[in-house]
Amino acid sequence: MGIPATAKIESEEAALVKGHKEFKAYKKSDELARFEELDKIVNISEFTGKVKAIKSQKFKDTEEYKKEREYLSLKKSKDIKTYFKVKESRELEEYKQTDKSDDLKKYEELAQYVNSGEFTSARQSAGKKYKGTDAHQKEQEYRSLKKSATIKKYFKFKSSAKLKTYQEVKGSERLSRLKELEEATNSEEFKKVKEYMALKSKAKYEQSKEFELEKEYLELKKSEKLIWYQKLEKKNDFDKLKEWEITFEDDFKEGSLDTGKWMTNYYWGEKLLKDTYALPGDKHFYTKGRNIEISDSVLKIVTKKEQASGKVWDPVLGFKNREFDYTSGLISTGKSFRQQYGRVRAKIRMSGAPVRQAMWMASDKILPHVDVAKVEKGKIFYGNFWGNIAEKGGVHKKVVKKGAGKFTSDFFIYSIEWSPEKIVWKINEKVVLTQTKGIPQDPLYLVFSSGVSNGIGDHQLPATMEVDWVRIYKKPE
Repeated sequence: MGIPATAKIESEEAALVKGHKEFKAYKKSDELARFEELDKIVNISEFTGKVKAIKSQKFKDTEEYKKEREYLSLKKSKDIKTYFKVKESRELEEYKQTDKSDDLKKYEELAQYVNSGEFTSARQSAGKKYKGTDAHQKEQEYRSLKKSATIKKYFKFKSSAKLKTYQEVKGSERLSRLKELEEATNSEEFKKVKEYMALKSKAKYEQSKEFELEKEYLELKKSEKLIWYQKLEKKNDFDKLKEWEITFEDDFKEGSLDTGKWMTNYYWGEKLLKDTYALPGDKHFYTKGRNIEISDSVLKIVTKKEQASGKVWDPVLGFKNREFDYTSGLISTGKSFRQQYGRVRAKIRMSGAPVRQAMWMASDKILPHVDVAKVEKGKIFYGNFWGNIAEKGGVHKKVVKKGAGKFTSDFFIYSIEWSPEKIVWKINEKVVLTQTKGIPQDPLYLVFSSGVSNGIGDHQLPATMEVDWVRIYKKPE
């Protein structure tokens, strides 16, 4: 199986990071909080019971029904019916008119007189001459009024059972209750209850608070974001992001080299000489950052055909001055950052020119040394060196080399995963080498360099090594 495409690896990693960020944000969202709140409300037996009760509601089970039954019962009762019949009758009206009339008043006065001792005495004392007397005249007027249809009708109605019933009901608690119930059963509130109770079960439920809660819950349940979240909650690759935490990174977006992170010469040159130098066999000289460029968030180490003077290390004579035909550059975290174990990654495009370009790691000593990736003489190398350089045969190595052709045409992500037991080399996350011998146990720093160690045509320069980003990780504690 070949090396996966760099764009695919970056796209998948970016999507995972983006997805995790969105997942964490949604986990704190109002939408999820509301869904979980509704889920606890809707999916319990108590809520189901409420829904069932709402759908099964009947008018006869309501207080309104009881009031209506009481009202109709009262309204149909004999005494109440008599009351309203009399109340609206012509008889009662005439009775009231007669009750206030002068004729009735006169009749009652005369009746009282003719039934008095005074009248009896006057009649007896008058004897045969009674007819012309005032007493006789009053008696005749009394008898005339007594025969009057109006007076007769008045007293007949006055002694009737229906008037008695009317008078008993009028002002009674029963009549007050009837009026109270009539107002209640004719109120808008009562009508709404009755109309509601006449609805079908489904329609009743649709008017309830529970329906609105369930509706909101079901709508939220269909949310694409919620479905996405629930799916990832069951299964996701976010644990990959928890395996490592970043300890060092640079994406070169500032437009200039961050000298707080990077030095531009060998660590020992900076520490001992405060100057740069070349190693035996180098045909180039490392300038102090002049061959380092940054554009479009990509760092470039440019190897050029140009004259330069500088120091070179001679194992016998020490440092001495020499002329160089080529210049180049390196960047190192020797002063700013070192780490023991972890994951080291960089996105790099190597040049196809016959120069030596490398991403490597070292400590204060020459060994151990790890080549994360090195391109030279048309080959790509990765491996490690360990042992004691002072002993004959004391240096050991495990290095793999392959044709570098395709690795000089595009960016690739070169990385190692380093533990106390082993180092695993990867290109675009595909394992290309696993080594369990000579594993460094000291903190190492990271270097990117480019240089000339063999003959090269002038037309093949300048040659550029491009670094898009660098990231170093460690296992969380």
